[in-house]
Amino acid sequence: MRDSAVGTALDGFVEMTPWLWWLSITFYGIGDVLTTATTQLAGPVAEGSPVVGWAAGSYGLLGLVGLKLVAFAVAYAVWRSVDHPHNVGVPLALSVLGVGLTTWNLVVIGAVFSG
Repeated sequence: MRDSAVGTALDGFVEMTPWLWWLSITFYGIGDVLTTATTQLAGPVAEGSPVVGWAAGSYGLLGLVGLKLVAFAVAYAVWRSVDHPHNVGVPLALSVLGVGLTTWNLVVIGAVFSG
């Protein structure tokens, strides 16, 4: 039996769930779309994901935004279907992925524009 005063490793993340959703929207949603669109316009930069490459190549910015909306809809459905507190993994994963993707795209943009 666990002591309720000790809590679990998830407690801190569970309390941050609303912030994690905002972080995921900011970085996975907005940041990744803007930086991916910029890399596509910057020149000879290949998209690493075939699905994103197809969406951007076929539909441009609307394809990227549509793909993100579908990804967020699926993530939200998973978040709703997984038991609490374990569902905090969904916005946490999107946040970490979004920060990583946006950072990587910024590195690529810096490399393309610096020479």
